[in-house]
Amino acid sequence: MKEFSYYHDGKGANTKVPERKEKIPLGVISPPPAVKAILGLLFKDAGAIGEALRLIEGRFGPIDYRSPCFPFVETGYYSEEMGENLTRQYVSLERLIHPDELPLLKTVSNQCEERFSIDGRRAVNLDPGYIGAANLILASTKNFSQRIYLSQGIYAEVTMTFQHGDFHKLPWTYPDYYNHRDVFCEIRRIYRRQLQELEEAESS
Repeated sequence: MKEFSYYHDGKGANTKVPERKEKIPLGVISPPPAVKAILGLLFKDAGAIGEALRLIEGRFGPIDYRSPCFPFVETGYYSEEMGENLTRQYVSLERLIHPDELPLLKTVSNQCEERFSIDGRRAVNLDPGYIGAANLILASTKNFSQRIYLSQGIYAEVTMTFQHGDFHKLPWTYPDYYNHRDVFCEIRRIYRRQLQELEEAESS
């Protein structure tokens, strides 16, 4: 006699399906790999962003990669608050972090923004996130359909996925991040070398 299980078909009915005989192995809970912390920078005053980054380095360690500076032309979203002719740049931190550290990195970044604000308007914009093997994650204080809650009022978003040697955009990917994906590919290469060095050190 066949054994059956049931699933809901979404139309108000339960459908009978044969029970699977093979055993499905249970997932093993294990710690996630370390990830590569990044910051997307938006600024007009190079002096202010330099000071802000020194505060970040004082808390999380040195920067090991700085991208070229790009004119921020993809949107005028920040013009009213920060002015025209803004510059976009990306940096990564040398020390690999645990994914759980992202809320802290976002909180400290927000504190830096507030410190350099003038009359309630930001002079620097710091967008923290991280790069893992398969994606680029950004932190946000705002909830939305594609974001999941972490802790401390901070949400995480998969901004781009990595497949077949390149980053790929999603419907909500910021245009400048996608346009500068070569930068993130380079940061990912640094990250992969670091992981390999850690593995070799552990096995020696």
